[in-house]
Amino acid sequence: MVLTAEQHHPNIKIFVSAHKQATFPEGDSIIPVQVGAANAATRFTNTLHDDEGENISMKNPRYCELTTQYWAWKNEDADYYGFCHYRRYFDFTSTPHKENDYGEIIDSYIDDRTLAEYGISDDAIARAVDGWDVITTPLNDVRRIGGFSNLKQHWDADAHLRLKDLRHMYDILCARHPDYRVDADAVLNGRTAAFCNMFIMKKEIFFDYCKWMFPILEEFDKNTDYSTYSKEALRTPGHLSERLLNIYLLHHKRIGSNWKFKELQCVHFTNPEPAEQLKPLDITDKPIVPVVFAADDNYVPQLTTTVYSAMKNADPHYFYDVTVLQRNIAWDKQERLRGFFKQFPNMNLRFTNVDRELAGYDLSTNNAHISVETYYRFLIQKVLPFYDKVLYLDSDIIINGDIAKLYNIDLQGKMLGAIRDIDFLANLNVKHGKRMGYAQTVLKMKNPYDYFQAGVLVLNTKAMREHYTIKQWLTYASNPNFIYNDQDVLNAHCEGNVLYLPWEWNVVHDCGGRVGNLFVQAPNDIYDAYMKSRNNPKIIHYAGFQKPWTDPDCDFASIYWKYARETPFYERLLKRVVKANESEIPAGVLRPKHERAVGEDNPIRKIVDPLMPIGSRRRDAVKAIGRAVRGRH
Repeated sequence: MVLTAEQHHPNIKIFVSAHKQATFPEGDSIIPVQVGAANAATRFTNTLHDDEGENISMKNPRYCELTTQYWAWKNEDADYYGFCHYRRYFDFTSTPHKENDYGEIIDSYIDDRTLAEYGISDDAIARAVDGWDVITTPLNDVRRIGGFSNLKQHWDADAHLRLKDLRHMYDILCARHPDYRVDADAVLNGRTAAFCNMFIMKKEIFFDYCKWMFPILEEFDKNTDYSTYSKEALRTPGHLSERLLNIYLLHHKRIGSNWKFKELQCVHFTNPEPAEQLKPLDITDKPIVPVVFAADDNYVPQLTTTVYSAMKNADPHYFYDVTVLQRNIAWDKQERLRGFFKQFPNMNLRFTNVDRELAGYDLSTNNAHISVETYYRFLIQKVLPFYDKVLYLDSDIIINGDIAKLYNIDLQGKMLGAIRDIDFLANLNVKHGKRMGYAQTVLKMKNPYDYFQAGVLVLNTKAMREHYTIKQWLTYASNPNFIYNDQDVLNAHCEGNVLYLPWEWNVVHDCGGRVGNLFVQAPNDIYDAYMKSRNNPKIIHYAGFQKPWTDPDCDFASIYWKYARETPFYERLLKRVVKANESEIPAGVLRPKHERAVGEDNPIRKIVDPLMPIGSRRRDAVKAIGRAVRGRH
């Protein structure tokens, strides 16, 4: 009778090969090992290393995870030896999970949720393993992968693998072990195999397998000229071992070794990297102003312009800790921004990936000009745990004042500081409008006229942590009934806990003529305060469908371009202006046949003049390029 895991825990060691830093499950059964440690530039501190004791670590470029297998064989003692990868683990539960064509369960992060879902714990591993002799991933049919007829065809289809190497291995195997020929033929001419070099074996079986497999690969390695092999092709011995494993196991099934076999699904984690953890700045000579933005790769030019406008008006007596929450901003763009902002010695710029925090939530927006990045503000209380107060700013704004003054406003214990939303408040007064009913029934606001705009926020993150968890915020944000997404979430759940800030700190521009057509319906005092703030706006907010980079004639656009011209992404913004207005530019306008400037009545002047003023070096350069293209000098 097989003992239960509660009665007996065999000594099970699952060795996890890693050549990159990763999140590893905790437990006595999981043994992370750095592979290729002998040649590694950095030595991991949270793993064992395959260059300790008797080893073949130097062969890792060719042997891949086999250097872990060899090291475990020579240096470790266990009842069961198992092997996984930092991205791939066994699913130790008995619950079937959906697979892709490659026979893998696809999931995102190694965290508490996924570890529980796939039973990656000491107890669950013991229950799944104890009593079995050999455990592999399920046999996968290569017809599912690419319609291949057999494993040889599957091998030959790989651009990095050579069929002659597979034949070479076959010849060595048959010469050393003639009784394996029939098994090799059956595997290589067959359609199914267990892939990924993942398995768990009892000690005696694992030792026998290593004694059989490594000499075959050693002979292949010794007699192969790798001088013309690509980096990926060098991994051929590792690929060969996958086939050898299947041949070895089929042989013992055929000869009746009476081993108890079991298959466990393979789960592939797409993001096994460790969670980013931001640290407080070591700044003591200046008070720190924490400022947070959210952006994606497409919005980098706008982000740059906004941050630049902030720093051009920043007080040198303060230090500005600027954090960008993102998921996909390209590394080269991050580096370009870091280089550009080095001109401000009182500023630190850092990017942090928040994809992990958003995993599992169904977030979408109801407005075409609003992206899911708008929800990132809910993460600030967790991402920056060392700040009890943070300034959050949208990336479609221009800052004309010193944001340290905004940050220093006393919140009087309120959860956040914000500016009322004149657009929303005006809609409340629209006769027979639906906005009042929405605010009362969906948002359940007691006083809808307290509704605020969420593009500029002074956040009391300490109070936010006390009131709501990240999970609660994002669950609220998943409500499909909200019109203004995160803004509605904040208004619905922070009512009565808001300090209303001066209007000049979030002056929304006149999008679509709303100032004259809609804002006039706002409460009288609200309208007057907004109109007064337009005379000296400290923050201009291009909220709505009209943006300076799509409509250079929009309200306050000239102020935007004053800053944009001095950023390294100015040309990208110009490109977007032209693209957005292509349909308005008559054919042939961009190809003048005469030397003189574009006529005063030409529609392109509306686009060109604000961006390349007459007499500017940039305009002269463009004109020179145009003349050269036409062959005139």
